[in-house]
Amino acid sequence: MERLDNLKLTISADDILRGQGMDPATVRARRPVLADAAERALAEGRDLVRPVALTREIAVESHRHERVRLENGAALTGALAARHLGGAERVAAVICTIGPELEKASSRLFGEDPVLAMALDGLGNAAVELLAQQICVGIGERAQADGLQASTPLSPGVPEWPVEVGQPEIFKLVKAAQAGIQITAGGMMIPKKSMSFVVGIGTEMSQADLCEVCNLKDTCRHRHAG
Repeated sequence: MERLDNLKLTISADDILRGQGMDPATVRARRPVLADAAERALAEGRDLVRPVALTREIAVESHRHERVRLENGAALTGALAARHLGGAERVAAVICTIGPELEKASSRLFGEDPVLAMALDGLGNAAVELLAQQICVGIGERAQADGLQASTPLSPGVPEWPVEVGQPEIFKLVKAAQAGIQITAGGMMIPKKSMSFVVGIGTEMSQADLCEVCNLKDTCRHRHAG
């Protein structure tokens, strides 16, 4: 398992607005107070973002029915996971977080300055997504160096791979406590600004639009924002 910290994230005020599910151009034209809050959140919250990621690449032993069997007896189960990781020679399991400090600051401010508090929350959303993207780029580059492809990342929380199924499977692969991350009985992560996912690595990996399998695809504000 590899631990990655001291990672640098380049975040803009527009990223924060997108992290709140808003279109930056529209906000700047119609609700400049929200754009100003995003700028304040960036200035005041940047140092509270403490990115860390844990990654582990595991060899695939077999693909059978709705089960991807990994070395040492571990497995990823369900129709979507099996389909998405079909043909993978190995799987990269990732858990990453920006830590709890930004979340604490947002919670403290909510009663006093809710606009800034929500902007800080948007900063957290943007930061953890950018962190995950950065990790995926690294996985893809290593796969390419081996003459392979990396799939689109797959995270628990979609109908065919619910949190209560996928999350414990990933946590069995990665020692999340080493990054200060815990999992609740319902499969939610603490700190909240954390993300888990798997990436398949092989000769012909899926580059599917995973928004299409989500039951929120027609109403998701993040999908249609920006």
